[in-house]
Amino acid sequence: MKRWWIACSLALALLGGGGGAQVASAENVELIGTWHMIAHYKDSMTANADSPRWEDRVWVFQQEGDRIRWTEYPIIALQDDTGRFEGRSRVLAHWEPNPGQRSELRGGPKVNSRGSKSKSLRGSAETGWKSVGKQQRSMSFITYEEKWSIDGAEKPVFTRADVLGSGGADDAEGRTIWSTETVERGGAELRGQYDRDGTRLGTFILWRIGDVKHLSTDGPTPNEKQRDQFEQDVLDGRFEGDDN
Repeated sequence: MKRWWIACSLALALLGGGGGAQVASAENVELIGTWHMIAHYKDSMTANADSPRWEDRVWVFQQEGDRIRWTEYPIIALQDDTGRFEGRSRVLAHWEPNPGQRSELRGGPKVNSRGSKSKSLRGSAETGWKSVGKQQRSMSFITYEEKWSIDGAEKPVFTRADVLGSGGADDAEGRTIWSTETVERGGAELRGQYDRDGTRLGTFILWRIGDVKHLSTDGPTPNEKQRDQFEQDVLDGRFEGDDN
């Protein structure tokens, strides 16, 4: 009787602990909503190949019938730009939002529609999502097309391919891949590897934030403001060169 009780206890422990975890399936990541993407990388094609670099985007995923619309906003305006820019250049560092910046992003980021891109993707969580190309190839003209896709429901892999070609020539293609390795905070944060054309290599963080707040496109963008400030510095004799 004692041996039988010990065997039953071990079986229950396995079912409720490690044994149960082995048969439990991972959940699909719910993408619909607004996300902030930060990539930390080094660029082997630059003079300072060992310098840490960063870039960020706001991604919005919307359900449109049986499709998903993926929209990217590259211009994000934060009230506190600490750690992001020095003069007209991005800080050479692996920037991450400080507590105040994270709070601002959670409340809904201000974005500018200039430079934004959007694609409608067909598919499903099981088979993956892919944009549908509409370019007609011609022997006389060079065409440019972007192909966006999302594969893997539990650990999504986001891919953007830029294809330049024609009906009578080999295509030239650039490719950016964000490969999720870990899913944290109940699916609200994804972390993984970042690869752009094999030259920008690093990691990325994708975390859920508040709905976007559009900025007016009438005024200058942050990059244009930095350019204007740079030109003014040159006129005033304050510019002494850029070591970046």
